[in-house]
This record gives sequence, structure tokens and C-alpha cells, in this order.
Amino acid sequence: MGCNMAVDQSCRADENPMRMVTLMPFEIETTEVTQGRYAACVAEQKCSAPSCAWNCDAGAAPATCVTRDQALTYCTWAGRRLPTEAEWELAARGTDGRKYPWGNDEPDCNRDNLEGCSGKVDDVGQHPTGASPYGALDMSGNVVEMVADWYDGTYYQSAPDVDPKGPATCTKYAGRGGGYKSASVWQRASARDWYDLGDTAVALGFRCAR
Repeated sequence: MGCNMAVDQSCRADENPMRMVTLMPFEIETTEVTQGRYAACVAEQKCSAPSCAWNCDAGAAPATCVTRDQALTYCTWAGRRLPTEAEWELAARGTDGRKYPWGNDEPDCNRDNLEGCSGKVDDVGQHPTGASPYGALDMSGNVVEMVADWYDGTYYQSAPDVDPKGPATCTKYAGRGGGYKSASVWQRASARDWYDLGDTAVALGFRCAR
């Protein structure tokens, strides 16, 4: 976990040091949660509506314009939870310290929906050549994904090496994977970003784990 300087010249301070982390078994969804799946939760009156209008014909697009609390509510409704940063990173890059889900080659629009590609959010799963070693799709690009951990730029310096779950408390949470508006530096599997609890955006979504 963390930035592998042997293959990555864009390491940022909050991604260091790289270290070996051991995780208990978990499952993570193959794709980001879709608008169609989130709408089912809204229809059951368990989830609240997103902050922006969705195209009702775009059920396969990622569920965006929701806050972290709304994402947590959905995952609970689905019998799941948000992944930790460590779980997300393992699912995104496997165990060999690669730079991106597909390896160390730089992103292109076939593998990844990033800045300069479609200019919009794609339906989930449209970039199978960018799949991670475990078959997880869109771990790089399309939408930034919320994770369970609070964000601390120095956390890796003192984090446990077994099932790290982030700081006990903070005011911001971590986001991973970059979105369709993000440059390649944010598409790296080790890249970390942060968001305020009330943030919503058309390029911010999530996937669940259990």
C-alpha cells in the first residue's frame, strides 16, 4: 500500500511510505453503484434523492451528486458498507505494487475515462481493458470513489499494518481513483484525495464492499 517509487515518479507526501498491509477477506463490487440501483433505494424510501437531476434513462451511469452519508445509507440498505482505503487499494492494484489497475503503462481513453476523454461520466464497465487484477472495473477514472476512512495526510506514517481503517476521527474523508475530469496523476492506484462531508459532485460516486 502506498506509492511505489520504483515505477511511479508522481508520488505525493500523503501516499508515503509504501508498506506491506495484511487484510482480512472481503468482497468489493465490480462496478460503481449505478443510478438505477440507488433509485431502487430511493423508491423504498430508505435513501434520499441526489442533489442534481438524473437522466431517468441513464440507469447504468454511476450514482453521483450524493453525500458520504447518503452513500453510507445506500450501502447499509444493500447489506454492505463502504470499503476502507486499504481494501479499495488492494482491489484496484493487486499485490505487485503496480501504478494503475492495469499495470504501469500510462492511461489512455480505452482503459480509463479521464481528463480529455469523453468529457462526461460514462456508464459503468465501459473500459474492460482497464480492469484491476481482480476484475474490478473503473477503479481508475470515471468518478472519484468515496471510501470509509477519514483523511489524514500523515496517516500512513503511523497506520497499523493489519486492517488499517483510517484515523479515529477527522473532518474530511478520503476519495480514491480519480474521475473523468481528473488528470492522470489522480488516476494512479495509490493517489489519495479528500472531501468535506457535505460535498456532492457529478464526478464523485462510490462502490460498496462487505
